Amino acid sequence: MKLSFVPLIVALLPFGAIHVSYLIAASHGHVPWCMPYIDACTAISATGRQMPESLVFRATIIPSGALMMVYWVLVSAWLATLLDRMTVLRRTMLGFGLIASFGLIIYATVLGEIGDAFALQRRIGVRLFFGFTVLAQLLMAIQVAVAARDHPEFELTGAARLLVVTSGLPFLLGILSLFMWAFYAGFDDIEHAFAWWVTLLVLLNPLIIFAIWRRLGFEARFQAPA
Repeated sequence: MKLSFVPLIVALLPFGAIHVSYLIAASHGHVPWCMPYIDACTAISATGRQMPESLVFRATIIPSGALMMVYWVLVSAWLATLLDRMTVLRRTMLGFGLIASFGLIIYATVLGEIGDAFALQRRIGVRLFFGFTVLAQLLMAIQVAVAARDHPEFELTGAARLLVVTSGLPFLLGILSLFMWAFYAGFDDIEHAFAWWVTLLVLLNPLIIFAIWRRLGFEARFQAPA
């Protein structure tokens, strides 16, 4: 079964969700009209907190989290076909990816609910998603880089470099944001822009995998136990 469409949906579904939700929220006066990547005028969470935009947000982000779980299982299986080593790294990547996906589901499920317990769940969910997604993508980039060296016939070098960039930049932005939060008094005014850019970079990563799988013709086969 050709499953190259999975990373495409993993990238485009949440990307479309947050931007459509933003447009709906802004049209109802729930968030200001602006360019959030530059103006940092609103948090991503604010685009899905109230009705009717919350319907769009939850109906797309929760399935996105579930599909991301499938995506990371497929990525692990794909890397296993390319590398006969780095098993621990691959399993760690898979574990990180599954934790991140679960965090996204938790976050979207309680978004908009009132109460300290729900606020805590949202914070935990969003930190699990971003933190473990970036780590999983970094580990994946390392393995693709090794596979590019081992299999020059697949011409993966360029894609491996792009994966390093799209996984490394969110990591560096996260470190930078921690330093700015600690030492820069005006960080609150630009914090939301960081989140929008990190989200964009995180969602660019599966697009690169989509391009690789489409070119190489990656297929998955499911076999029932005897």
